[in-house]
Amino acid sequence: MTQHLRAEIDQVAEASIAALRAPSILNTQPWRWRLAGNHAELWADRSRQLDGLDPDGRLLLLSCGTALHHATVALLAAGFAADIARLPDPARPDLVARIRQGQPCPPDNRLYRSIYRRRTDRRPFSDDRPSQAVLDELRAAAERHGVHLHVVRDDQLTAFASAVAHAGDVEHGDARFRDDLLTWTTRTREDRDGVSARSAVPAVRRTIAPRDFELARPAALDPGPGTDRGTVYAVLAVDAEEPADWVAAGEALSDVWLTLTAGGLAASPISEVVEVVAVRVALRRLLGGVGHPAIALRVGVPVDGIDPVPASVRRSGTDTIGPPGQ
Repeated sequence: MTQHLRAEIDQVAEASIAALRAPSILNTQPWRWRLAGNHAELWADRSRQLDGLDPDGRLLLLSCGTALHHATVALLAAGFAADIARLPDPARPDLVARIRQGQPCPPDNRLYRSIYRRRTDRRPFSDDRPSQAVLDELRAAAERHGVHLHVVRDDQLTAFASAVAHAGDVEHGDARFRDDLLTWTTRTREDRDGVSARSAVPAVRRTIAPRDFELARPAALDPGPGTDRGTVYAVLAVDAEEPADWVAAGEALSDVWLTLTAGGLAASPISEVVEVVAVRVALRRLLGGVGHPAIALRVGVPVDGIDPVPASVRRSGTDTIGPPGQ
């Protein structure tokens, strides 16, 4: 093996390790990386698919897309573009992408630093609203992946809040949804996945409440003094409903989230509005029928002086990265 090839392999391996920090539906981390030659293969891990919340695997592929984008960010920080083949083999639909080191380029660490600072922050945000310039930057981040970011207007907020609340009611009344939530909120620390009570917030007065994770364990994260008055709600939407679109939505979500983190903002996802089919259809109507909702996001300015949210637990590289065939 030449020194050059060895360096390429090492660089791709480092990128796949950085991708372990990517956000995913209920922190299921539903992916596996396979190192082969000078590239890495990203595979969907169907054993981690949510049968109730995500029977079609949309959010599973979206989660894989976040991991793919995190890997490209790591390569860019090392001074290389990413050479990616998305869904390269129709006979193997769970092969999400192949990624290898591309052409040299100026190193860019801005988003890479955000990989290790990004948190899912479900606490109420401050009264300060993100600026229009920042929202335009987030919209541009989504559009880089062919995905649209719709900011919910003030006159749409009541209808959006109703959709979120209805989705929550449906999920708590349906055993299929409830089973998924129970499974992934009662994981042990040794599992290194799932939603921990220390990242869940008890109910407090706010415009739109986050998903209720207290089915089995009380939430343990202090909500702090925020009011959510400045919080912005956004929906990522795709033009079609094919596997490639859900992967692209995940890449866009990663880009948007790392970009807002780099700008000092915080966020948490609102996936329940796309998990319930009737709510997803209603949300599309709310957006004027332009695009198919892939996921929603609340974005805001963190309250000054409060501690960062604890980092979520992550599976190790030995659990998720290996040679071909493992």
